[in-house]
Amino acid sequence: MPPRSASPSAPTASTEEQQPGDHPTASWHLRAPWFAAIALALVPVVFTAGASAAAQLSEATEIGGAFILAAGAAASAILGLIVMRFSRPRVSDYGFRRPRRARAALWFVPAAATVLIILGTQGVRVDAPAIAAYAALVVAVALNEETWFRGIVFAILRARSSRTAIVGSSVLFGVLHLANLAGGADLGSSILQVAFAALFGLVAAQLLVLTGSLWPAIAWHAAWNFVTFIGGDATDTRSLIGLGAACLVMLGYAVFLGRRTPSRPGGTAATGSPALP
Repeated sequence: MPPRSASPSAPTASTEEQQPGDHPTASWHLRAPWFAAIALALVPVVFTAGASAAAQLSEATEIGGAFILAAGAAASAILGLIVMRFSRPRVSDYGFRRPRRARAALWFVPAAATVLIILGTQGVRVDAPAIAAYAALVVAVALNEETWFRGIVFAILRARSSRTAIVGSSVLFGVLHLANLAGGADLGSSILQVAFAALFGLVAAQLLVLTGSLWPAIAWHAAWNFVTFIGGDATDTRSLIGLGAACLVMLGYAVFLGRRTPSRPGGTAATGSPALP
């Protein structure tokens, strides 16, 4: 069955045709999808910036700051879920459901491998209280960013094509990480983070299309951020080698998944398999 439009205006693109047994996938049909996608992609950035400013103004400790940032991300995630709830597609249509075709995604082993590589090369460099604070932070951040970027922004761009949604949402995800410059990060590291975030977003979006679920990306996002935080964002030689190795695994995974994800709504993947939501 075709998904329902998330916009009160008349659709400007045809609805997706679902294969028998497929779950419907959220797709917003708007007259200015790129404008809407950019505007809504800024929502989690604004919440994060506000929480960061609050942490600095209150002169919070590292642990206190992490909890303030977690609160801001949680508030943003809740807002995103409310937007989903009051749009015409169901919340499950955005990807809040059990993943399918895990085998086609190599059982998510490459994603897990990137996390283990970072953990193995950086180790744990913070104390127990900080670990607990970071655990709360990464869960809130992962839920927040995946809800907005791979949920809402993806649904807006998906009306044009799955490929547009995959590439567009990942580029926006990467570019908006330039907001880290406001937090004092240097230009070089910020540019590298933009490139890495775009690659991460590309794989996360491919997993959504292939499995019909946001949960794999949310789990991977949280796990990656967690091992990075507890490793102290280390930049020694061993840690940089580990990051490079993880990026190579991620790039290979993106190529692998790209050959198995459809480029159009209702289309077929490069391998000739049925289209997936």
